[in-house]
Amino acid sequence: MRKSGNSNGLAFAKFTPGAIVSEIRGKIAATVFSRNKGGAVIRNRIKPINRRSVLQSSRRQVLGNLASSFRGLTAAEIAGWNSAAANFPLQDTLGQTIYLSGEALYVRFNANLVLIGESQITAAPAPFAFAIFTATIAVEDATVAAAFDITFTPSPMTAGNTLAVFATGSLSAGISAPNASAFRFIGQIDPADATPQDLIAGYVAVFGNPVAGQKVFAEFRPIATASGQGGTPFRASAIVTVSA
Repeated sequence: MRKSGNSNGLAFAKFTPGAIVSEIRGKIAATVFSRNKGGAVIRNRIKPINRRSVLQSSRRQVLGNLASSFRGLTAAEIAGWNSAAANFPLQDTLGQTIYLSGEALYVRFNANLVLIGESQITAAPAPFAFAIFTATIAVEDATVAAAFDITFTPSPMTAGNTLAVFATGSLSAGISAPNASAFRFIGQIDPADATPQDLIAGYVAVFGNPVAGQKVFAEFRPIATASGQGGTPFRASAIVTVSA
């Protein structure tokens, strides 16, 4: 893996060397390198207007507070997080294995715990073995009573496993792969919850009522309830039907 950028440490693109360059991700100046279903994409970078919601602004504040709190840990606790980072490999945008710093791991795990309403931790945890999950959704409009029903396994949800649920607003039925930025947190499935669960209240609070004939996506992000470790996310989708 190589990085290309300027001497000021500004925009960088990440690439895998080939005969010339086989894979490249990131941005250099105003050029963005990415990939979609059609293959490699190069486009001009357009800086969007920052229309972050109150919830998103709060999320940023949580991350900043956690970064500050890491510096308040004991030397032994910081050393524990630095050592534990090797136990939690991730894949970057090129599919290569990377490892977070101890601070980044602490922030990530505790941000997940804040999201699902659990207590923060100061000691680095051991890796958690997640259950194997499946989930489908059925979404109805508000003609009679709106619904966002999630049918999932295992049921009841097993101890230590929480599914954080993110969803999109009502999208065109022809969309098959919405951007990650389209998803917002609407609720969670906690240990001992039994299938099905209706998260319509959380959905409506974020997006309003679902629209019949449109498509809605859900992304399920496993989170270890005690440690905040994240598992592999997965998605489901449904066309919104008319409530009976």
